[in-house]
Amino acid sequence: MAPYAHLAVYKVCFGLDWPESDILTGLDAAVADGADVISISIGEENMPFFQDNIAIASFAAIQKGIFVSCATGNSGSFNGTATNIAPWVLTIGASTTDRKIKATKKLGNNKEFDVKFNEYSSVVVSAGYDRSLRAWDCRSHSTEPIRIIDTFLDNVMSICLTKTEIIAGSVDGIVRTFDIRIDGAVSLYQMMFERSRKRGITVFSDYAWSSGDQVDVWVQDR
Repeated sequence: MAPYAHLAVYKVCFGLDWPESDILTGLDAAVADGADVISISIGEENMPFFQDNIAIASFAAIQKGIFVSCATGNSGSFNGTATNIAPWVLTIGASTTDRKIKATKKLGNNKEFDVKFNEYSSVVVSAGYDRSLRAWDCRSHSTEPIRIIDTFLDNVMSICLTKTEIIAGSVDGIVRTFDIRIDGAVSLYQMMFERSRKRGITVFSDYAWSSGDQVDVWVQDR
């Protein structure tokens, strides 16, 4: 940032609700205040430009000589998931790292195991003394999951995952689900749970009754 630059912040999101009218009001205020650069960290689903309020408001800002930068969204590295792609704005997307991240997991019996993720991973592993842990790669949005990990014996050993988004475990019945498309971590104490978002995705999980049981997690499109 330039050393003599002034920073103005406009709050348009309140909790999980961000009305289009508030977004437009914030952008109009930035233009009226004489901003030289507008950065918008909001990503919604794609729609025609003439219906996209961010595209409309940013076009008006560009006409007044204001540079507009927008976030490309958080829907994942899949085809067609980038948002704010109007040609008159600079669309910024998050990147990744080419480094492998490695840590040591110490169990209750004092045994230690290495857990590592490659540069494409985006998940946290949570597992107890399960004799079997399954993880599902849910990138396809299909009703049939793709099994990528099966059978861990009493521990989580070395793991190398590719773009995995859901891992479940723990024989105490706690199912922890990590999915960037359903608002992050969900931790529930019940036999089966269902959480639907506007994309129509439902996540289910079975209950592990003992250390010899298997915990399955799957995703189903509605």
